[in-house]
Amino acid sequence: MNKKLKAKIIEHFGSQFHFALAIGSHESTVSKVIRGHKDLDEASRKKWADTLGVDDPDRLFREATR
Repeated sequence: MNKKLKAKIIEHFGSQFHFALAIGSHESTVSKVIRGHKDLDEASRKKWADTLGVDDPDRLFREATR
């Protein structure tokens, strides 16, 4: 589980659902990424990081493991 990503989402949006709305995605996709069941391409990692106010996407996605 990517706890750093989950914490940022909750900190900025209050829930995975509201974050998913903000990025134009489905909550299940957000959940799969957080749990490490789905990887994002580079453009999506950048979009998620930008939406969360993080300059370096690697800071959010480095922890993700399966």
